[in-house]
Amino acid sequence: MRKKIYLKSTLVLIVFIFNSCALKPIQANTKYVKLNNVEISDLGNGRILFHNSGYYCPVATCGWATKMNIIANNVNLGQINYGEYFIVDLPLGEYEIQTIYKDVLKFKPKHKVRIDANTKVISVSVNSFSKKLKVTNILPYDVINLLQLSN
Repeated sequence: MRKKIYLKSTLVLIVFIFNSCALKPIQANTKYVKLNNVEISDLGNGRILFHNSGYYCPVATCGWATKMNIIANNVNLGQINYGEYFIVDLPLGEYEIQTIYKDVLKFKPKHKVRIDANTKVISVSVNSFSKKLKVTNILPYDVINLLQLSN
């Protein structure tokens, strides 16, 4: 009898662990800007490149724990995985950008960002040691390499 309880408890724990890091994607409420070749001069004046720069990839949850949903002023911008990026047009002004990610628990930090004519690149990262959002205005190295490989 005791063995069955341990087996059931272990099974429930395993199911919980594998489901805990799964983040449901959100549907973007805005259109992405598609550019054949991204140059830093193509960005700014509200055209923003969001990049997930988190490269920590735990073996058991690689690709699950590194996904992030991004919401700006209650407008869904979509889900982004590590190493991915998207470009959106946002009106200039103050934004409360919420990044939602899971690492056993669901985290929803909010960041205040001012989008002005000079804001071009926003880097977000999720890993076990750092959860941050930073305006970098520099094209990430992997985005440049990805664009060079596609040409």
